[in-house]
Amino acid sequence: MAGIAGTTAKDNKIVNKILNRIQHRGPKSTWVEEGEKATIGCCLLPSEETAKERVFTKEGNGISVLDGHLYHEDNLHLEAAFLILENYRKFGKKFASYLDGDFAFAIDDRNDLILGRDYIGSHPLYYGFNNNELYFSSEAKGLVGIVKEIEELEPGHLFSLKDGVLPYSTFFESVPSFKTPQDAAKILKELLEKAVKRNMSDGCVDGALLSGGLDSSIIAYTASKYQNPIKTFTIGVSQNDDLPRATEMAEFIGSSHYWKIFDKQKIENILPKAIYHLESFEESCVHGAVAHYLTAKFAREKGANCLLCGEGADELLGGYHELKQAESNQEMDNFFDDLMSNAYRTGLQRLDRSFSAHGIEYRAPFLDRRVVNFCNQIPNEWKIYGPEKIEKWILRKAYEHDLPNNIVNRRKEPFANGSGVSDIIKDISQQKSSEFERETSSFQNLDVDWEFKSPAEFYYYRLFKKFFPDKSYERLVTRWNPLLN
Repeated sequence: MAGIAGTTAKDNKIVNKILNRIQHRGPKSTWVEEGEKATIGCCLLPSEETAKERVFTKEGNGISVLDGHLYHEDNLHLEAAFLILENYRKFGKKFASYLDGDFAFAIDDRNDLILGRDYIGSHPLYYGFNNNELYFSSEAKGLVGIVKEIEELEPGHLFSLKDGVLPYSTFFESVPSFKTPQDAAKILKELLEKAVKRNMSDGCVDGALLSGGLDSSIIAYTASKYQNPIKTFTIGVSQNDDLPRATEMAEFIGSSHYWKIFDKQKIENILPKAIYHLESFEESCVHGAVAHYLTAKFAREKGANCLLCGEGADELLGGYHELKQAESNQEMDNFFDDLMSNAYRTGLQRLDRSFSAHGIEYRAPFLDRRVVNFCNQIPNEWKIYGPEKIEKWILRKAYEHDLPNNIVNRRKEPFANGSGVSDIIKDISQQKSSEFERETSSFQNLDVDWEFKSPAEFYYYRLFKKFFPDKSYERLVTRWNPLLN
């Protein structure tokens, strides 16, 4: 990860201003260079300082910067920024279809400026115009006061000064064939193990999130095979729910486990900061972001720089209980499509902003291209299984002989709920919202295209508007779970 920014105005001062606003994404150092069409720059994380070619490069008159990772076979590519520029020169804009990784990038070469984003949208990228000059930034906050009308580059798209916004097709390898759930479970486990190994191949990973739920337990368990003991991190507001399960799992894999309990006052103090970094006011997303923000803050205090996480499993393998309401296979297909297409503005946004706020790089093995491709081929009835409609059944099947039974069979619970953070935030926001009118009429007659679900969400919106006053910024916000719309 890194923060990237630039402008066709060729103004070093404004690029440094944008980078300063997103310096948390790369607090170690900053690089800015003027190209033929634009001035572009980046800020680097500690984990990138020893491999700067992963983030930026200048070759002749060409420049490229990268937020994210590229893979070469079973390893992280340590010269990813150079690879992006080189392949663009060889293949033109179609080169993006063949990139294997999670990324947002900018290229200045051959009298054009190209912005690009991977097809899942793991890393953000925003842009807008002012006086016919383009400005772009990894986070929306970088452009506040610089552009009034902001746009988010959608996943699987390029932006070209010459050609505008262009979708690109994504290259998918063929998946291993399977006939039975046992076959699928075995293949899924093998692909996840390879994905974890690829994410750890550069030696930068120094820990993993561990809530005690299925997804994070699988990632921590697999990572412990390659780094023992690995550090694991858990937060909560009491000794209930996540903390006992995470402690049990940490003992099971022999990790160096760190945990912390936060009180109501701590959570209340960081709520405005979490919303500022999150760049959203949607209620469920805010709750999840606060839980992740606290976890990242705690991990950073313990010296963590790069963490693995279990993000993506719910969207790919049926972790949402609302999926059980589907009345047909086609409806469930639509639900899965909605979840993945919405993830970049909800779950991934929450994860990216919360960890970037503390200068921590995160890596999500479930979102490895090979894993995603395979999960998309698994029948829905093996994801939500049987009369009991067991969520993520095929994933549980893959690890039923590897993890403790009460971890494998633990019911899916949102991170903010399991940590206890959600209830505390609801209590805080209900009290705070009394500062505003609480009648339904107060939610109306506002110049906002949004239906507030509660007084708490209205309170989050008021906090959001202090940081992002222009209307176009609130249009970027979407519902956390499209199944609930």
